[in-house]
Amino acid sequence: MIKSMILSSILGYSGNVKQEITGVLYHEMTHIWQWNGNGRAPGGLIEGIADYVRLKAGYAPSHWVKPGQGYRWDQGYDVTARFLDYCNSLKNGFVAQLNMKMRNGYSDSYFVDLLGKNVDQLWKDYKAKYNN
Repeated sequence: MIKSMILSSILGYSGNVKQEITGVLYHEMTHIWQWNGNGRAPGGLIEGIADYVRLKAGYAPSHWVKPGQGYRWDQGYDVTARFLDYCNSLKNGFVAQLNMKMRNGYSDSYFVDLLGKNVDQLWKDYKAKYNN
């Protein structure tokens, strides 16, 4: 499965292939250790956490959205990764703590528990920070 993910990611890719493969590996390997709320967490959040790890490792490709872009916090991948980076800037370790909470389930209230605001307000604050 990982082999097919890597191949589909680099097929026709004209940039730095080594960097792209490394980034894809960071993303895919994150899925090994992350929790998914026993299947209840939004899929966009799961993919966003994996891309957040890729971002923090320094392997975000140039075609990703810029901070503040996107339509929903749980849109997934780069959009959610940028949002989670913002949330982590409010409380260092937020993403790791959110992942830990998702071991046995999922609730949007985890954002309130960890940051004191609901996820919709955090999204509004994030968008306002970048004038989007």
